[in-house]
Amino acid sequence: MLLLERHHQLSRLEAALQQTVTGRGAVVLIGGEAGIGKTTLIERFAAAHTGEVRVLWGACDALFTPRPFGPFHDIAGQGLAALDELLRDSNRSTSFARVLATLSDQPTVIAVEDVHWADEASLDLLMYLGRRVARASLLMIVTYRTDELHPHHPLRNVLGVLASSATTQRLELAPLSVAAVQTLGADLGVSAITLHTATGGNPFFVTEALANTGAGVPTTIRDVVLARASRLSSSGLAVLEAAAILGPRIEPALLAAMAAAEAPYIDECLELGLLQAQAGALTFRHELARQAVLDSLSPHRRLVLHRLALTTLSAPPQAALDAARLAHHAAAADDHEAILIYAPAAGHAAARAGSQREASALFALALRHAQDLPADERARLYEAHADACNHIDDRVGSLDSRRSALAIWRALSQPLRVGECLAHCAIQLNGLGRSADAERDCQNAIDLLSLHPPGRELALAYRVQAGLKMLTQEHRSAIRLGEKAIALAEAAQAPAIVFAAHNTIGSAWLTLDYERGRQYLEGNLRATHAAGFETLAALAYTNLSSASSELFRFAEAERYFREGSGYAAERGLERFRLYMLAWHAHTLLHTGRWSECERAARDVIDQPNVSATSRITALAALGHLRARRGAGEVAESLDEALALSRDLRSLHRLGLVRVARAEAAWLAGDIERTRAEAAALIASALEAQHPWFAGELLYWLYQCGEAVDVPAWVARPHALHLSGDWRGAAEEWRRLGCPYARARALADGDFEAQTVALEVFEQLGAVPAAERLRARIRDSGGTVPRGPRASTRSNAFGLTTRQVEILGLIAQGLTNTEIAGRLHLSAKTVDHHVSAVLGKMNVSSRAEAADLARRAGILPD
Repeated sequence: MLLLERHHQLSRLEAALQQTVTGRGAVVLIGGEAGIGKTTLIERFAAAHTGEVRVLWGACDALFTPRPFGPFHDIAGQGLAALDELLRDSNRSTSFARVLATLSDQPTVIAVEDVHWADEASLDLLMYLGRRVARASLLMIVTYRTDELHPHHPLRNVLGVLASSATTQRLELAPLSVAAVQTLGADLGVSAITLHTATGGNPFFVTEALANTGAGVPTTIRDVVLARASRLSSSGLAVLEAAAILGPRIEPALLAAMAAAEAPYIDECLELGLLQAQAGALTFRHELARQAVLDSLSPHRRLVLHRLALTTLSAPPQAALDAARLAHHAAAADDHEAILIYAPAAGHAAARAGSQREASALFALALRHAQDLPADERARLYEAHADACNHIDDRVGSLDSRRSALAIWRALSQPLRVGECLAHCAIQLNGLGRSADAERDCQNAIDLLSLHPPGRELALAYRVQAGLKMLTQEHRSAIRLGEKAIALAEAAQAPAIVFAAHNTIGSAWLTLDYERGRQYLEGNLRATHAAGFETLAALAYTNLSSASSELFRFAEAERYFREGSGYAAERGLERFRLYMLAWHAHTLLHTGRWSECERAARDVIDQPNVSATSRITALAALGHLRARRGAGEVAESLDEALALSRDLRSLHRLGLVRVARAEAAWLAGDIERTRAEAAALIASALEAQHPWFAGELLYWLYQCGEAVDVPAWVARPHALHLSGDWRGAAEEWRRLGCPYARARALADGDFEAQTVALEVFEQLGAVPAAERLRARIRDSGGTVPRGPRASTRSNAFGLTTRQVEILGLIAQGLTNTEIAGRLHLSAKTVDHHVSAVLGKMNVSSRAEAADLARRAGILPD
């Protein structure tokens, strides 16, 4: 078959392979709509290198819940049996490294197809490999459907991580042109324009239509596939339908067993090109073809076939196949008993593999059919579901399932299980911003468990209580309770609780003595990781990165965020990654990287079911940034953050929110509201002796004309500023890498300092602060310095001269087509420029871009 209009992509793959054989691997991401030719491109590339390098294939399945490591098990079946054993090892630190070594022990190409359907564990492994191929003889080709990626698709994060590497290339496949369609149909007398219009230039649709020219030009892919299938005998069609039910890759023996007396008609499907042999399996020519056959089945026929598939798969020797596949057919067959056998087994397997989203879905499936299970089994199913939900940051789902398990254990008079459930409920309640409820459940757990011989459950309850005390800045109490939890856990031989309690103690020390806490936590991180408790290692990274940001130790915060977010992402630990990202937004805010700050905060806020603690932290960063920019929706962000934090006793969250609200009120010219916001939390900040929150709140009270006493422990730049030493404060802020805070200190200085401050504010795009400073200079009788040139002002957003020109035309209300005509550019070029302008300015509309440009001085009012 001709491969048209793919020369450029083939050249890119060739270059990546030449690099790989020298030991410098690469990742190639190939995106495009279904049927665009991703597989055909790779097949042509691989065929050109048969015998030169090892080529391995894996595919992701569109099952109810994908099988853990599905594409890598496919690869293992191609002569790498040792890979199966590695994938069963739950210690990812060693198993993933050994997978990389196995796949790159010789120059190798692996093609992983349809990763938009990938399970979480496969995505984690892809991310791990992709971040390390630069030093391996491995070319990793990954395909996905661009039209399948909704805004919250888990693949988006993986693509973002991989695309940030210099070893990664992205290829987007476009539809065929009319000329290419003309070439393909040259000998068939088909109108190229008519066919191109009908198919949109989709290569699969075009080739299928050309293979069925006698039926005229079809209107859908389904029409063309079913037209070819209509040539089959009734027995052949029955085999094809059974194959479609079994999935994208069909084992010949399994299809033969399912087809029974009609098995000989498998050959008919192969002869007509509806099925094809590939690497020891049978496949449809394209997943679109399989889906077309599935869609043609009546509900009853589909149910019958799924039941037949389930019966065949569960019979020896097929019963050894993975439980996820059996659960898929059990659910589609509505087989109550089979669901209760296979869904929990598949859920536990997915959880062990790190595919927590899939585990959550499988346990939820089982629970929908669990009403007749013995009560204790139902309770354990609820607990398993709660654990999986916790890992993916679905706090509501986790709490609901814990509450359901709690009710069952109470009815069964199982006090130890009741106490354990209460402790876990406290964790989720705190994550939902319900501190008082969390403290109540935790204390109830301790009271109940103290009536029984001490064990693992009581150790857990004290560990949770230590964490709650740490969050309310009661650090000495947190350390004492953590040590009590460790003693109980060691006696009960519960190492996970021991490591978790050490995390809490180290986090408490971070505020009391940063270096001591940092060394303590780093030591526990290493020990936790070595022992295989990767979730707790991610928690240690989370505490190190967030506390470092909170304490303005930004160099350390950046390092821990970089290491920790990668560690969490590779293991599918979204709860920790999102919380670290939310705090990283504050690091970016204070260090003047405002465009990155907005992206980070939005990435967290836009996640469905994100925990309240992460959402509050991100909302505070976004609202604070918008206030400093003078952008819209300041109140929306900060009001929601305050509403979510009202039931929290955590200074970590309340401090961020109140500080942001105080500054927003000040920049809006509302002194009374500034005073009220600062006064609302200053007593708590002083009682906790938090050097940064107390210092910032005292600063705003001072700006409101209040007389303030400055304790000796207040952060040095605040203490200097409040004592009247604006030069010393500005120098401290410069040393910390905080340009906005430095400019704020300089603004209280002499005219020369104010001139520097004004320049910094303008470069940052801090419109309200710059306007207030100009007014102060005028009120004092000074001459306001001329604003920077438009080219300098635009540098705050990184706009090019051409982009500033286009921004001006946007502000005049011109459409992209009108701009293209005015500047003699193509419409596509203008589209790219406009997208770049909106992205650099971090706005979502043309009107918002024009408004921000005027306020920032890039465009005249």
